[in-house]
Amino acid sequence: MLVDSHCHLDRLDLSAHDGSLDAALQAARERGVGHFLCIGVSADNAGAVKALSEQYADVDCSVGIHPLDLAPGETPALDWLLNELAHPHVVAIGETGLDYHYEPEAASLQQASFRLHLEASRQTGKPVIVHTRAARADTLALLREASLEQAGVLHCFTEDWPMAKAALDLGYYISLSGIVTFRNAEALRDVA
Repeated sequence: MLVDSHCHLDRLDLSAHDGSLDAALQAARERGVGHFLCIGVSADNAGAVKALSEQYADVDCSVGIHPLDLAPGETPALDWLLNELAHPHVVAIGETGLDYHYEPEAASLQQASFRLHLEASRQTGKPVIVHTRAARADTLALLREASLEQAGVLHCFTEDWPMAKAALDLGYYISLSGIVTFRNAEALRDVA
């Protein structure tokens, strides 16, 4: 059985399926996908991903705040996150992490939010889904600082072997996307 471990069902372009999520999911099922993990990226879509997980038996979800979805100057509240994580279909935390590529000026805010998500992981035992871009050293430093037993996954990994090895040594998985096929992705192919 295949598992789509990172999909955004609430944000799909459904035009190929006449606007029907049911049809899109059925098409995936017919191609061997037996389970879906719908990823949360903001406080605004937490309700939507939980509702989708309640509607479909083969859909679970995660809840968290993507580093590029943080409101300026505001970190999410730990109480809010822990409450969202109590839902029976929420199996992971995130997407969370650091992205300095687009918002280097928000580094301290992103770090505070990432720490909060890592603390929620420590309290709940749920794994984290980590987004990292142009923040290699800080991402690894915060993961080491958290020292989580259940770890998680560095999603859509585009870094080099030293970072992959460091993440693997900490107990994290790494996921590779279609970027591994890009002509200029030789270093990523070496990681694979």
